Amino acid sequence: MKTIEISGLLNTIGQNLHTIRNARKETLQSVAADIGITHPIISKIENGRYPNLQLNLLVKLCNHYHITLQQALSLEVANIFQLTQHNKDGSQKLIGQELSSGYDLYIQQLINENNFLKEQSKQFLDKIVLSAHNDSD
Repeated sequence: MKTIEISGLLNTIGQNLHTIRNARKETLQSVAADIGITHPIISKIENGRYPNLQLNLLVKLCNHYHITLQQALSLEVANIFQLTQHNKDGSQKLIGQELSSGYDLYIQQLINENNFLKEQSKQFLDKIVLSAHNDSD
């Protein structure tokens, strides 16, 4: 059985909350004011330097960000972070601000990519068939 290190867990929670706050373009001050604590405490939590983090405060943060405890505790940022797509110009576009619905967006993105690839394959095969037909004439 793997031992859970408190410092590592606090760092993970902090990084996840920091990522979510930045994705939502919120300031430390606005989050702190909304949940009734000071912004230096939010900063310490995000930096993994708040060993007194209690469950009730973590729940307040999760409720503020509209995420689950599981997302805050997630060890993989991909499970809590925003969904992006690469655009034709190479830039990245945020397509999901509501992180709690990120899984649904991710599934929809995979479906869209799958449909796009199917269409591209169909067009490619049609060109091959047409070329083969023209070559045989």
